[in-house]
Amino acid sequence: METAEEVDLVQLNIPQAAQFARIEELWPEFGHSLQVLAASDGGGMAWRTVDGIEYLTRYTRQDGKQKVKSLGRRTPETEAIFEQFESTVLKARRVRRELREDVLMSCKLAKAYGVARLHGRLAETLDWLWYTGASSRLSVFGGTALLAYESGSGILAPAALIKDQHLQFVARTEDLETLNLAEIAEACDVDNEGATWKYDDDRYLIRTKRERRLLAEVFLPTYFVRRLDGDAHLELKAMLRGPGAKGLTFSRDTRPIELTALDPSAYAIAAHCMRDDELWAERAAFACSLVRHRWPDDFDLVQETILDADPDVRWARLRGP
Repeated sequence: METAEEVDLVQLNIPQAAQFARIEELWPEFGHSLQVLAASDGGGMAWRTVDGIEYLTRYTRQDGKQKVKSLGRRTPETEAIFEQFESTVLKARRVRRELREDVLMSCKLAKAYGVARLHGRLAETLDWLWYTGASSRLSVFGGTALLAYESGSGILAPAALIKDQHLQFVARTEDLETLNLAEIAEACDVDNEGATWKYDDDRYLIRTKRERRLLAEVFLPTYFVRRLDGDAHLELKAMLRGPGAKGLTFSRDTRPIELTALDPSAYAIAAHCMRDDELWAERAAFACSLVRHRWPDDFDLVQETILDADPDVRWARLRGP
């Protein structure tokens, strides 16, 4: 089997591992604060006394002008509204303020130690998908997905394998309404050129409208499983639709980015299906070694069968993208 060949795995050095550990310590609070603030409309809230009566007042800004809105007299209901605002928005602002410098320092050190390797343009799209929750419908694929495994495995992904000209994803559903390609295309259109998508052989190609530049590929699970039979078909389909593996990485422009990638086992098998392409063969071999030697869950019997089988005998070999 081509993927049976052992691949030399390069362990993260102490400073690199320390930055991953630090950002993982900070991220639950810091990342949550970013999402809370992104979902709020800004502004403030305070009690205002008019003729001896307290009113809960909401302050926001629109078009550079302050807007003031009364939410009503002080009652148990308005007190609950104010407490909710304090425990969410105000708390998120405090957390962001208190942790921002620590997060930035960790990102700068990660860049200095060589583990901030995600291109800023790709990071912008992935960040948007995380903010909007669209990452719950997609798993990152391609070379970028290998960055999601570094912290959990303690292994540095080879530089030659992580380079992506555009993003690749595997959808967790074939239902287009659930997938919401319009939102994904908007996230990919970081230069606001306008983006459109087109179906092509069990995947969607997202391109800029004018220059037709490829921004992303969204593979449907059927792209990988359509030529598999029986248990192999069901196993890989379930793996591709699974929740994936979350991992933190660093962008070149010194930001922490949360990735939701295919589980490494699913990645290894999907890459193995595309191994007619030399780059994918190398990615498959790396992912197989990673799973077998540095990931908590090894391949099960059915998964090993898929990897061991001769595709020219059991099913037609899948082409790469």
